[in-house]
Amino acid sequence: MYGLVYSSVTEGFMNHQGGSSAGGEMIAGILAVAVVIALQLLIVQFLWNSVLVRCVSFARPLKNLLHTLGLLILLAFLLPGSLA
Repeated sequence: MYGLVYSSVTEGFMNHQGGSSAGGEMIAGILAVAVVIALQLLIVQFLWNSVLVRCVSFARPLKNLLHTLGLLILLAFLLPGSLA
């Protein structure tokens, strides 16, 4: 999921030829990565709180986005390659 966004951002860093537009492209790439991560956090938190909590008796609602980020990091360690 992040592969295309990350590769375009890193390609911008590696192929920096100078000029005023290169800095703007890097900033746009970094902002794009931040927006993708923020959207993923919001979607995961919404789905967890609205679906999983109702379907599974031991699941509790995620209180904030830091808990959601921790859950995604844990899943990335437990299931490497499946979230990319």
